[in-house]
Amino acid sequence: MQSASRFPRPLAIVGCMLLAPLAVALSLWRGHDPVEHAAALPLIHREDGFAGSQACAGCHVDQHASWSRTFHSTMTQRASPHSVVGAFDGRVVAYEGQEARPFERDGKFFMDLPGKQGRRTAEVVLTVGSRRYQQYFERESRGEDFAFLRLPILWHIEAKRWLHLNTVFLGPDDANWDAHAAEWNENCIFCHTTAPQPRMTNYALPSRREQERFDSEVADLGIACEACHGPGAAHAQAQRDPLRRYAGSFSSAPADDIVNPKRLDQQRSVAVCGQCHGQRLPQPISRVADWLTRGPSFRAGEDLLAHVLPIRRETPVFGPSDPETFSLRFWEDGTPRLTAYEYQGLTQSACYERGELSCNSCHTMHGGDVHGQIEPANRGNAACLQCHEEIARDVPAHTKHRADSSGSACMDCHMPRMVYGVIELHRSHRIENPDPAMAAEKGRPSACTLCHLDKSPLWAARETSRLWDLPLREPTSRADGASLELADSLASILCGDAVQRAAYAAAMGRGEAALAPRDKAFVRVLLAVTLGDAYPSVRWLAQRSLQALERELPLGLAEQLAGIDHTLGAEQRRRDVIACLESLVRLAPGRLAAPAPGLLVTPDFRAELQALITLMNHQERRAIAIGE
Repeated sequence: MQSASRFPRPLAIVGCMLLAPLAVALSLWRGHDPVEHAAALPLIHREDGFAGSQACAGCHVDQHASWSRTFHSTMTQRASPHSVVGAFDGRVVAYEGQEARPFERDGKFFMDLPGKQGRRTAEVVLTVGSRRYQQYFERESRGEDFAFLRLPILWHIEAKRWLHLNTVFLGPDDANWDAHAAEWNENCIFCHTTAPQPRMTNYALPSRREQERFDSEVADLGIACEACHGPGAAHAQAQRDPLRRYAGSFSSAPADDIVNPKRLDQQRSVAVCGQCHGQRLPQPISRVADWLTRGPSFRAGEDLLAHVLPIRRETPVFGPSDPETFSLRFWEDGTPRLTAYEYQGLTQSACYERGELSCNSCHTMHGGDVHGQIEPANRGNAACLQCHEEIARDVPAHTKHRADSSGSACMDCHMPRMVYGVIELHRSHRIENPDPAMAAEKGRPSACTLCHLDKSPLWAARETSRLWDLPLREPTSRADGASLELADSLASILCGDAVQRAAYAAAMGRGEAALAPRDKAFVRVLLAVTLGDAYPSVRWLAQRSLQALERELPLGLAEQLAGIDHTLGAEQRRRDVIACLESLVRLAPGRLAAPAPGLLVTPDFRAELQALITLMNHQERRAIAIGE
């Protein structure tokens, strides 16, 4: 590995690029359209063998239509009445003492924002995101070139509300409205376009961000056909010959001028998805100059590892970035805990290392539910049982749980939801056997106690040994210092690090949790306390779980919970916590069974606050901001 001093400028840029890998990209339609040029948006390029998705539509009508329905196709769009989903209605969005006002005028979209020199108005020219939330970008002219800058508020599509970026990414409250400012051209462009070319025009200068200049080009809008099938110009040209096209309809041989990921070997097939769903550095690192000018060199069908170095927990950080930037994105045992690291998780799995598992084993790009590109059957055990035929013959004999319980759901045990991204917890793509002792010692969630929320790591380790006749290995300590006899969910949500707290806050509201009637009280008390967490994204998950429990078994808290705004300041949060705890004391008796002993909730549903505060004082004080 070459020293950081050899590459001060490029490596600093890569560090910035990877600090915000959630983001998205831009591309436009064919040719150098004068209207597009006048709008100073990035232009489509059709070089390097790319033809654009429209060239595929004539022959592959069904495939083009199914792709068009996906979130891949609409990840980045021009801002228009058709693409913008946020409420640009002039209402004020407040956070940490400052305000934004999104509004529409003459079919265009603007934000009135606080700025360094007073109020300013930004025109939205790009939208990024179309499933969970949508982000907005303005264009900033820099001489003859430009950069696209992310604006500080986004629209949460499912919740139908505005959120400040500081409340979405996993980090503590921050009054700096520009804490998550990012340039699309040096980070978002790399994963959510086809054939991106950032084209940084002043690459050699040791400039500050506001001086960086780009003339970015891409091959297509969003993640289009050629991202997965490789450059298609030669294929499209050849298929214009009707005789060749007719002869091809009778041949089962794969075309040699286009890539079909399903016909690739396991490693190259997974690489097609891994080029984006696996955060990475150029390989070798000195190629960063090529990335920021000509873009990544990998093309579908090639060996990904010849082009990139997938980021791991031990990957060194170059330049001035926090040296823990990469390590914090993984649990201590090296398992990814952030989205966009699915490639790393999958390739750590025994099903990949010793089997035939690939992304196509579960996902399909031209069918299934667009929310994850998964066929309905593959959302259940069928995805795993297609290979594990012996287990399929008697699932309960393998799981030691009832067939209709979450304990017999393959993915709940082997792919637990402990990966954070877009204010949600997702399934781990590292397929592994539960190991409660390791989980406690390494400070990561356990599949067992994400379900058995009232149970301790010691209980989980002993039960694992008993049920599956394995050698007993009890945990020797917890990474957060809490007692091993305390319920894992209780210790994790109070004194775990930010990702632990998020994982358990989300788990408490999911239907698969194995909660006995008496457990439904203690988790509500814990969630009420978590409404005061220092991280707004954790508060969001706690509030959502409380609302889910209220829908399942109403106590009369629905209106109170709906009125809580997790983005407000510390004093309001304290009032919300107290009010919610008082409401539970008043409403739970007669509706919920009294909590079991040892869960820090009294039989009359009062929180043992001193014990809870003691645990919270063990919480990791280091601000963890793992980005997306």
